[in-house]
Amino acid sequence: MGKVKGQSLKRSFMGAVAITMLIVFLCGALTIFLGYQLQKHILPDSNEVWLTQRTTAPDGTVTEAKQRYHLDQPSPFIRLEADGQEHEEEETSYVIERIESSYSMLSSRAKAVYRVSQISIVLLPLLFAVIGITLCAWWFYHKILEPPISVLMDATTRIQNQDLGFRIGFDRQDELGQLCTAFEKTRRTLYENNRQLWSMLEERRALQASVAHDLRNPIAIIKGYVEYLRENLQGGTLTDEKLEQSLSNLGTTAERMGRYTDTMRDLGAIEETEIHRAEAELPVFLQHMADSLSVLFQNTETRFSCDFQVPEGKAVFDGELLYRVLENLISNALRFARRQIQLSFCLEHGTLSVTVTDDGPGFSETMLRKKTALFYSEDPSGKHLGLGLAVSRVLCQKHGGTLELSNQSPSGACVKASIQVRGGL
Repeated sequence: MGKVKGQSLKRSFMGAVAITMLIVFLCGALTIFLGYQLQKHILPDSNEVWLTQRTTAPDGTVTEAKQRYHLDQPSPFIRLEADGQEHEEEETSYVIERIESSYSMLSSRAKAVYRVSQISIVLLPLLFAVIGITLCAWWFYHKILEPPISVLMDATTRIQNQDLGFRIGFDRQDELGQLCTAFEKTRRTLYENNRQLWSMLEERRALQASVAHDLRNPIAIIKGYVEYLRENLQGGTLTDEKLEQSLSNLGTTAERMGRYTDTMRDLGAIEETEIHRAEAELPVFLQHMADSLSVLFQNTETRFSCDFQVPEGKAVFDGELLYRVLENLISNALRFARRQIQLSFCLEHGTLSVTVTDDGPGFSETMLRKKTALFYSEDPSGKHLGLGLAVSRVLCQKHGGTLELSNQSPSGACVKASIQVRGGL
């Protein structure tokens, strides 16, 4: 009984039972046949008879002759004559006697063998049936049921121990194989959810560290001006001009702190944004999105070009989220681009990647080193806090993707956003 990968459990079980029944039937039939042959060999044939011919001569002499006949095998009758016997006036009679085939006529050893054959004819088929059922059940459990059950038990134990870094490898196509496949999909989903949750926690810690770092400077500035005003007030050197300048700088610093507070509130709302996936036809949907984004280039001298490396077909993703990400990235690129911005779409292995490149000066080494910081900006005016990149990164992560910053050669910035899509592509 072999292991068939494409059969269902029901068909595998029915096949194992059918083969077992056939083997048991053949063994039982062979046992009965051999038992009857042995009994026939031990006992004389009950269909054989003795034919006795008794002849009485005229002088009263009686002679007898015997011959063995088999009733199932007709043979020609031969008249039996004694030597020198005359046929005149003789009187002949015949007597048929069945040959004794009774069990009581056997020897002790033959009787024992005969009994054993009788018992074997009855018990051995039953024994073969019991052995066949036992072996069939053992084979079906150890070859069909035990492997996937062991795999699932091991996977359950590892998941209970918070270990999701493994793979459930079981390629059979029956019901238990499908259960293992579903369990593997569940494991991958848990792994991705944990990875995203961990990434969000890391981003949250980075956010807290970034905010603490960025708030340190305006707080220090405020403390410095407070000390400056106190010293000048105590020394009597505080003029109206110094007071006005200090108040102006304090107001600017307070506005910057207010922008940080608003940014934190906006980012918190973005993190609560839910993903609403819908089916869309690619690349038609992406072409419409690019056409909508081209509005951002009105009243500018920057050229906008698109490259679509996306096959025909349908995909399921959040189009509004992707539009938001691209709007932020292109808005940032417009601030630094000299003459051209290029948008490229690529779909590989369920990941839709969108790359925005410009021909500007590119990211500084400090910016690339701090690319994981949520609020890092090189704008000296303090009006741009890097919120566009922060929002885009959070939205990509919520959609199972990433945001990567790099520079292209010879000059220009490159931002690659990716999201996970589902569908028949």
